[in-house]
Amino acid sequence: MSTWKRITLACLSLLTLGLAPVGAALAQVKVTAATPSSAYQGSIAFDVVVNGSGFDPSATVQYFVSGTTNPGGIAVRQVVFRKSTELVATIDVADGAVLASYDIQVTLSSGRKGKGTTLFSVKAKPNDEPPPPTYPPARFWHAFASNGGETTATSRLYMFGGEGGAASSWATFSDLWAYTNAGSTGATWTLIAPGSSAPGPRNHVGWSCGGGRCVASNGSYVGLLKETWVFTESTQAWSQVGCSSRRVVCPSARRFATMAYDRLHGTHILFGGSAGGIAYNDTYTFNPGTMSWVSNGSSSVVSPRSRAAATFVPPLGRILLFGGQQENVRALNDMYSWTGSAWGRVQQVVDASLAAVPSLHSHSIAWDPTGNRLVVTGGLVDVGDTPNPSTYYVTFSSTGSEWQASWTRASGIGCQSAAGSPPDPVVHPEARMAFDVPTGVQVSFGGVVNVVDTGATAFGNTVECR
Repeated sequence: MSTWKRITLACLSLLTLGLAPVGAALAQVKVTAATPSSAYQGSIAFDVVVNGSGFDPSATVQYFVSGTTNPGGIAVRQVVFRKSTELVATIDVADGAVLASYDIQVTLSSGRKGKGTTLFSVKAKPNDEPPPPTYPPARFWHAFASNGGETTATSRLYMFGGEGGAASSWATFSDLWAYTNAGSTGATWTLIAPGSSAPGPRNHVGWSCGGGRCVASNGSYVGLLKETWVFTESTQAWSQVGCSSRRVVCPSARRFATMAYDRLHGTHILFGGSAGGIAYNDTYTFNPGTMSWVSNGSSSVVSPRSRAAATFVPPLGRILLFGGQQENVRALNDMYSWTGSAWGRVQQVVDASLAAVPSLHSHSIAWDPTGNRLVVTGGLVDVGDTPNPSTYYVTFSSTGSEWQASWTRASGIGCQSAAGSPPDPVVHPEARMAFDVPTGVQVSFGGVVNVVDTGATAFGNTVECR
């Protein structure tokens, strides 16, 4: 072999070796399938599994009318990276979206992209759409809170999200329901239309209502969410806070956070929650007027926890937080009040009906203005998820510079199925309670039990207790 041929072959070999890692690192992005492969005009928060290869966590997804760069009325709300071959794109399809086939393009932060042609289509909305449901599906891990209305005309109990449905069609929900006329034969659930913009499915969401608005923060769906949504009662519409920007203060992605409306300051308070098995003890304040969060930092008084409960207590003029879970260790039984800028410990005593203050997590609490007492009910007593069988009343007295909480086990409470509910008067484990102020009725919905060899069974009964 001549000297020139040897030199040429050596150079080609070196060039091949040098380029091999680059080629391996820059794997080609391919988009091969979409499931489901179609949606109707007007579909909101519709999840599509996008399959292919070469995906990474920076992936974004775009829909284009086939052969064009026209999105055609499909907006991608969020993208969840599952693995290098699978993404979940949550899309909104406009009422007037183009009836056509669509290409799906996946783009990475590196600039690499791939496109699958005619993988998706938009169909005309059927003219024979069924009427909206008049009663919520069975569920658990949902959020439920009163708007604080003091008359029958203004009182609304709002339930959002959760997990459940029929065993054959298990789902995570994004629906918002309002319960009215509690304690009467006219008690009614009403599904609130999501409108053109609304939060997607989620459970374990932070939730508080008051001052004409409900605030939904964080939660989980596939992964943990860093989102804040505000529902305004007067417009019956949702608005989203732009938490995706690093310059905007928002609670970090988490679930099991505790929220309550501060009537004195007109703000919504979020405390704690957990992510990746680690609990937080930070506090955030949300101002609905400016649609913005302020971080109040981590507490030196309250230990990290998730699944606590909180509500505004008028005699104290403060939000009160009770219980929760020391993540995967134990249920807690301590109590704190929020001054508007800091947490303070509340001393507690029990009467002869109790041996000690109960330890609870995933419970519900509410202020009963007629009885001038805090109502504590439901929840679980340990990390093994043993249900709490009791309801408690807590009253407050001033000891000078501090408040003292006095506990007693409630008795004489009667419960019945609400009008329109399945005939089941049992408050099941992990049901959620909201308190109707004008009637003094504790309204509980849902719950779940796990049965050996059967799995989880969700409940959809509405129970009224007083």
